[in-house]
Amino acid sequence: MMASALLPFGAGQARGDSVPDHLVVSEIVAGGAAASDEFVELYNPTDAPLPLEGLELVYVSASGLTVGRRAAWDAGAPELGPGRHLLIANEQGIYAALADSVYASGMAATGGSVALRIQGAASAIDAVGWGTAASTWMEASPAAAPAAGSSIERRPGGALGSTQDTDDNAADFIERAVPDPQNLASPPVPDPAGTPPPPGSPSPSPAPSVSPTPGATASPMTPPPTSAPVLSVATARSMPDGTTVTIEGTALTDSAFAEGGGYLADESAGIAVLLSSGSFERGARLRVTGTVDDRFAQRTVRASGTDVTVVGTGPDPEALDRPTGSVDESAEAMLVHVAGAVTGAPTTLSAGLAYELDDGSGPTRVVVGSGTGIDTSAWTAGTLVDLVGVVGQRDSSGTGTSGYRLQPRDPADVRDAGTPPPTAAPSDSPTPGDPGPTPAPTPEGVISISEARSLPKHATARVRGVVTMAPGLVDPVSAVIQDETGAILLRVGDEAGPVARGERIDLTGVRSTLAGMESLRLTTPPLRLGVVPEPEPRTIRSGDAGEPHEARLVRVRGAVVATARRVASGTVSFELDDGSGPLRIYLAASLAADAAPFVEGAWVEAIGVLAQQTTGSQPLRGYRIWPRDRDEVRVVAPPTSPGETDPGHASAATTSSGGAPSSRGAGHAPAGLGALEEAGLADLHVAATLVHGPWPELGLAGVLWDGHRLVVIDRASESLVLAVLAHRRLPVPLELTGLVSAGTDRATGAPAVVLGSAPGDVSVRAAAPHAPHGVLPTGGPAWVSLVGRRTGSVSEPRLYVDGGSVELRWQCDEAVPPSNRPVRALGVGLADPPRILVPCGGLQPAPALVRTGALSMPSDPAPDVAATPASVHGQGVPAEDHARMLAAGLLAAAALTAAGAATIARRLEPPPGPDTPSLAASFIEGSSGSEPPVLTLVGVPHERGSG
Repeated sequence: MMASALLPFGAGQARGDSVPDHLVVSEIVAGGAAASDEFVELYNPTDAPLPLEGLELVYVSASGLTVGRRAAWDAGAPELGPGRHLLIANEQGIYAALADSVYASGMAATGGSVALRIQGAASAIDAVGWGTAASTWMEASPAAAPAAGSSIERRPGGALGSTQDTDDNAADFIERAVPDPQNLASPPVPDPAGTPPPPGSPSPSPAPSVSPTPGATASPMTPPPTSAPVLSVATARSMPDGTTVTIEGTALTDSAFAEGGGYLADESAGIAVLLSSGSFERGARLRVTGTVDDRFAQRTVRASGTDVTVVGTGPDPEALDRPTGSVDESAEAMLVHVAGAVTGAPTTLSAGLAYELDDGSGPTRVVVGSGTGIDTSAWTAGTLVDLVGVVGQRDSSGTGTSGYRLQPRDPADVRDAGTPPPTAAPSDSPTPGDPGPTPAPTPEGVISISEARSLPKHATARVRGVVTMAPGLVDPVSAVIQDETGAILLRVGDEAGPVARGERIDLTGVRSTLAGMESLRLTTPPLRLGVVPEPEPRTIRSGDAGEPHEARLVRVRGAVVATARRVASGTVSFELDDGSGPLRIYLAASLAADAAPFVEGAWVEAIGVLAQQTTGSQPLRGYRIWPRDRDEVRVVAPPTSPGETDPGHASAATTSSGGAPSSRGAGHAPAGLGALEEAGLADLHVAATLVHGPWPELGLAGVLWDGHRLVVIDRASESLVLAVLAHRRLPVPLELTGLVSAGTDRATGAPAVVLGSAPGDVSVRAAAPHAPHGVLPTGGPAWVSLVGRRTGSVSEPRLYVDGGSVELRWQCDEAVPPSNRPVRALGVGLADPPRILVPCGGLQPAPALVRTGALSMPSDPAPDVAATPASVHGQGVPAEDHARMLAAGLLAAAALTAAGAATIARRLEPPPGPDTPSLAASFIEGSSGSEPPVLTLVGVPHERGSG
């Protein structure tokens, strides 16, 4: 078992053919404002935890003559979870407070290599060279050396993760002007709440685009095999995830209509089509071969351009007439007609504007894309709107039953927009059926905002732009307007009336200056031109804040220089520095922001208006960012405290739930939850993972798990749990002290506790979270994750796993997600009778080939190593034992691969029938105490390097 743990294999199915199945180096900074401002970031691109133990990270000089260790992980080191990062940084640089491990010696900015390898090996799991690197410790050609303070990041980068590995560093890495360091405590990417489609290869061969002309029947694409049967779309929607299908229908939209692709429908149903290459046009009659799955619960066929054939053209199918309250799964990906009144103000999305329509049967969301050309300036509260659109779904709740939206495609889809309430500006009322006034050309006298900024004081200027900040944030009269050339502060007097964020306005004002900011004084009402999407924030380095960006929306990331403070007036402020210089973040009192998360060393992203507060004698000083709401400032990664004398050690440093360092319990390793049975409960220092937050159906504030024991949190501590989750996603590793016993929970049979409320009693731990068990317990309750097929009725759901089934007790005040496809059940596993208590979001779609669960587990689990720190010191495994273990692991992997076909066949067995033994019966038959065998498909990665 130890040998297999040393192998850098991926236990789960890769996310796509181009996704590596091993740990990768994801981002490198080789120096910034100071030579020691450097880091190396590792990433797990797979969908299963990968081991760190037995590995080391080395730096190799450009010539290859010098090889130096930067971090190492001995036996017992925790695994790196799917989508997670690990940060190793120079102990003297700006990234040290953020790092999970630090080192002393630097790296050359002009060229060198880093390699992740088995300790002492002559080849690498992954190696990256940059600049003048000429050693064998890289892949093909080196990436370009980044500018000082910039990084090189593995493609595609950012929220999409670092999943490209073509064995060519130059092709796989791009320069990033603003580094994005992420550590163990950072959320996984791609974000489960917003997972992008799998990236394609870096340089795909361009596939011909589908561009049909009326009456065209020839196919510009390679047709799919003729032997593949063409299914109705309704049949394809019902197939299990991962099934390859061929469908035919009319394209209701083009392929780039929405983030999730385009839409295709036949007489039976509709479905989304997401292409990795190529394109298709609206109105084309298509034959598509691809793989069925869900994307944010929207049923989707994923295909490439070569899998799409144009077989003709066709008209739109007849739109379904639906009440606004009945736009649901039954109409997904179909054309639907609704009519209702606009309720409330629109919501600005990255892709356009969202409105709520209600005809009295309940609201439905209408998303008007910014590229549709639809004028919504008349869509104010109370306006009657009659339209047609394609029904899409983007459900981030995990339930699969929410997030429906109606998406009109162009102005012709808006059949009628009735007379809105009167506005201050006189205008002709449109008649029913009138699509609205044609936008007038830009009138004479309107100048760009950049021109207005250069005018002298007291000059009059007329500009047009989008309001990016409304009055009332920093004071009652300050607003900001921006166009494509620049932005400027507005001073809005009572005579002008209010202006709202997102409005496009035409105004005339008088030039002035306020505290160093160029401004326009507005005394007459502006001409209101409707609501439009805001401009995208411009990403800048913290030290580059200046006049060229003043009043614009900007985005900055950096380390908190000193812990934020809140003054008596209610404002919260702190400074960020990404290595190029500090920049103040100013959260106005009107935001009622909490200062606690923004502690020294935390890596924080801030979005907002770049403002200035200075005097005439220092016109280029005093820049700061005004975030416009609390969500625009977020902790990307909390600080850590690496061991000062133990480089490479994954420290268990803590921060309190509010962000302040914890001092209680310092100086000794925390105990597990099993210690709660001991005396002196209030003085115990315990480490555990918060795996679930408030669970109202069971009357619990949360669930704690340490890999062996499960303990529930009494609802009296709900406010503390919510404070922990305010800026973090589950699961959250914690350190706890000051606990108070609350007896035994009736639903789970687990011990219940009340959390300590003193400062430092609840701390966030910089360590890997404890993973759920993949088997049901035979003793006390456990946090489990089982993959199988959901069977049974809606009222009595069951999970079919490894030849048996287990009862699912749906502890959620919502309907059970319908499914006969592979799912993952996450929740509290109980032994007598065998069952899983499943919370909201605990049933999620799963791929067909994943690590499967078993239906029993040993009563005496193995020692917990999940929170054991990695270290370059301590008792490691002897070199000769490593060799034996590696050989044994390779043989074991080969044997498991040979058994893969049998495993797949077993997973495709039909659900248990009346003669299938129940789970309880399987326990009786297996009364000898032996554990049923569990097969797991694993893959051993290719290695690279000098060997």
